[in-house]
Amino acid sequence: MDSSPTARSSTLAHAPARPVSRTWILALFLVTLGMWAGLLGAVQILLPSRIESLDPVDKVWNMAMVTALGAVAAVVSSPIAGALSDRTTSRFGRRRPWVAASTAVCAGALLALPMQTSLAGIAFCWILVHGGVNAMHAALCAAIPDRVPVDRRGMVSAIAGLAMPLGLVLGTLLVSGVPVWAGAVLLGAVVAGLAVPYVLQHDEPAHVAHGTGPHEPTERTRLRSPGRLLTGLYVSPREHPDFAWALGGRFFAQLATSLATLYLLYFLRDEVGLDDPDGGVAVLSLLYTVGAVGSAVAAGRLSDRTGRRKVFVLASTLLMAAALTFMSMAPTWPVVLVSAAVIGAGYGIYIAIDQALVTQVLPEARDHAKDLGLVNMAGSGAVAVAPLIAAQTVLHGGYSLLFTLAAGLAVVGGLSIQPIRSVR
Repeated sequence: MDSSPTARSSTLAHAPARPVSRTWILALFLVTLGMWAGLLGAVQILLPSRIESLDPVDKVWNMAMVTALGAVAAVVSSPIAGALSDRTTSRFGRRRPWVAASTAVCAGALLALPMQTSLAGIAFCWILVHGGVNAMHAALCAAIPDRVPVDRRGMVSAIAGLAMPLGLVLGTLLVSGVPVWAGAVLLGAVVAGLAVPYVLQHDEPAHVAHGTGPHEPTERTRLRSPGRLLTGLYVSPREHPDFAWALGGRFFAQLATSLATLYLLYFLRDEVGLDDPDGGVAVLSLLYTVGAVGSAVAAGRLSDRTGRRKVFVLASTLLMAAALTFMSMAPTWPVVLVSAAVIGAGYGIYIAIDQALVTQVLPEARDHAKDLGLVNMAGSGAVAVAPLIAAQTVLHGGYSLLFTLAAGLAVVGGLSIQPIRSVR
């Protein structure tokens, strides 16, 4: 298998040539913002607060179990929903129906979360939230290679990527200082409301070319049997090594960020000794977002102009690792404040450029959502194992060891994409 820079995947051979409109980019940003606000606002404050109210003594393990179950649901939903999206034929397009359905599931589960009086009920709601978000994410990620030219993907990915840190701030602010039920209502309304402009678009083609000609329906677009659908999820690392390296890089980078943020509320309360840990999380989220916003768009534009992706990804992971190392060495409020801004800057660069890189190593043009679902699955797999690793690390080595481990994994994530040969 030739993986030299001249050997491009079929997805690039049929990449779009016409730039997308600003209205489309704005709608993509808004729906992604609502999605992340719902998930991250809930996991930062809403979910741990609800779990702690049930059992303060075992809150660490209970939080680990619930978030792990949600991540497993995300691992399963992302590639399967992506594959079904690739083969959906409707007059509303093949992405919007899945975005609309996933939005409804996520918003409904958020509204039901405060009503649960058992850990099992909370876990079930969280499974629906996380699974719904990843199904939506698979469809939204696929819209970029579906619609955006290669030399604009860094910028569009940066704008879409900004929705994550901004969603973190929005979601955190919405649930800070309010009752759990009120926070859930606010998050559910944001998830549903911000999806409306994207779902109501009328310019999505009903079918997308699969490398065979015009945008016409073919046998390949129709839903296959469950058995063929599952076997079709597999992508051979030998035939597509660049895609395999991209999967590995995403797994380690996401594992690092998950370990660093999962117990942030408890870290501020138990280690830093902050009087108002909820407010502290909100402040850190704001600094994180400022760092991300300041770096993502500039890095995306520069990456598009130079045509280089890997050096930006590596630099971003090294930046995050440095900040995490400082947090592990000096767990004080001033150090944590500076580190949050630096981690945000690094992650802003990472999420923008790595996503653009991934769209350039997708194996098949007809399977954008499925293959991006596999990439999301790698990230969700990291989220699934992170709670178990984090819980053991905190209980046996403290938060300092947790942040040191996260720093090392961030570096591994950056190094993992360096063997990719088809992208500079």
